[in-house]
Amino acid sequence: MSKKNILILCAGYPFTTDTSFGYHVFKILEKMKLPENVELMEIGEFFPLIPSVIEGKDKIIFVDVYKTEDQPGTVVSLKPEDISFTWRDATDVAKFHFLETLQDLYLMGKYPETVIIGVVPKDIKTIGAEPTPEIKRKIPKVVELILKEISMRKPASVKPHGSKPRRISTVQRGKKKLQRTTKKKA
Repeated sequence: MSKKNILILCAGYPFTTDTSFGYHVFKILEKMKLPENVELMEIGEFFPLIPSVIEGKDKIIFVDVYKTEDQPGTVVSLKPEDISFTWRDATDVAKFHFLETLQDLYLMGKYPETVIIGVVPKDIKTIGAEPTPEIKRKIPKVVELILKEISMRKPASVKPHGSKPRRISTVQRGKKKLQRTTKKKA
């Protein structure tokens, strides 16, 4: 049995406190000797440039900050359908493009197993190259989770391979939530 072709995508903007989380995780991982079947990329906020990079991968591990109902500093493991791409009524364009890319790959029959790991941020507005102390303390734990994911022989139970991502739309009105799945036509 051959090893899975794994891609670790670390996202975030390195100059805004907690949104720099993925960048700092990347800086630690790039110093490690990762297995040959693992590719590591720091992608900032440039998701529209990565569909061809994701295509053909067996597994994607996506690292970023995620707004949930949990306390800041909480480490989260999410499914693609759990990702909110709105934040205080504004669209998180980077996450929107990531979900859009997954949806496109699903439609092409090339949807990879997707594991999403991150942390709930405390401050996403302050300019600064370092995350807040609460978030910075979680970087080693997230690195450990990533290393466990790449050493697993069986797929992670976070998102079953081949399952359908939610349908996304380029338009969101007010606070109305988007549909989570594509509805079948009668």
